[in-house]
Amino acid sequence: MSKYRETPCKYYISFGDCSKGRKAEHKGYCQHCDKYSPRARVQYINKKKLYNEKQRSIYSA
Repeated sequence: MSKYRETPCKYYISFGDCSKGRKAEHKGYCQHCDKYSPRARVQYINKKKLYNEKQRSIYSA
């Protein structure tokens, strides 16, 4: 299963409801809207990288 890592727009309320009066589909139009502004700057964790580093530390010791 894939995990969507899109940060919602600060104007996005719910599906089909945008405070700017646009067609609010977060996975589609919201990311391409010229009024798009992310709610927060989010640092995503690279889980594959953490796993590989953990495995290297186990086998190198």
